[in-house]
Amino acid sequence: MTGREEEMKGLTQRKEIENWEEQNKRKQQHAEVWVKKWVDYSTKYGLGYYLSNEATGVFFNDSTKIVLDPNGHHFDYMERRSNDRQDVGKAHTLTEYPKELQKKVTLLQHFWSYLEGNDKSKSLMDRNGMLSEAEKERKVKDVVYVKKWMRTRHAIMFRLSNKVVQVNFQDHTEIMLSSETKVVTYVNKKGERSTYPLNSAMESANLEMVKRLKYTKDILTHMLNANVGVKSMKKEDNKDPQPPFDQAQAQTVRPQTSTAQNMGLSGQ
Repeated sequence: MTGREEEMKGLTQRKEIENWEEQNKRKQQHAEVWVKKWVDYSTKYGLGYYLSNEATGVFFNDSTKIVLDPNGHHFDYMERRSNDRQDVGKAHTLTEYPKELQKKVTLLQHFWSYLEGNDKSKSLMDRNGMLSEAEKERKVKDVVYVKKWMRTRHAIMFRLSNKVVQVNFQDHTEIMLSSETKVVTYVNKKGERSTYPLNSAMESANLEMVKRLKYTKDILTHMLNANVGVKSMKKEDNKDPQPPFDQAQAQTVRPQTSTAQNMGLSGQ
């Protein structure tokens, strides 16, 4: 092999390594997206949520989903195919989308305004009119959204499209399972994060985490068996496992259910 050939081979190998590292980095970033806050208005419309990648989404009561890119211009709309029950997404912008999505886009704007804490007088459409072409570029390439969710007496669970299962408990603890990174992340009452290998987490000395992990697995099994997008367990539902914490010490779940008035939806 000549010196030139060896040099080309070295360049090719370095390029392959760089590509692998970039793909692995994107995969990890994709897997690390989770729900930061949410608002349950499923009595009428659905669940609105804000992700750690700054995207805002809505899981509607008809099981369709919509996710707004952090740039406030692009959004993706997902609906499930009837033949294989897989989500199919289409990309749109707030200035160009099908008329039949008008109501859902309006609801998305209301949820966005509530979750962002923005002045309702300044809508997304107002912001869009001030965006430059560069600002309209997508900020999130790999779209993540809530595929399913469930509220129990003791917690709320989200299944995300990046294969993360997240459970937020009434005592302000939180647990996340990622089948992509094979890691369990636990957040205690003080907000301190710790991670454990998924395959050995149940043997951990952290008993508080283990109790919540067992509860999560039980609820996940129930969710998969139910095969529904939204399931609110009633008090008489004996399939809801025992809470993994002292109920006397439990507090109200952090994000609060909104009313039509404080979300600006009373006229919808």
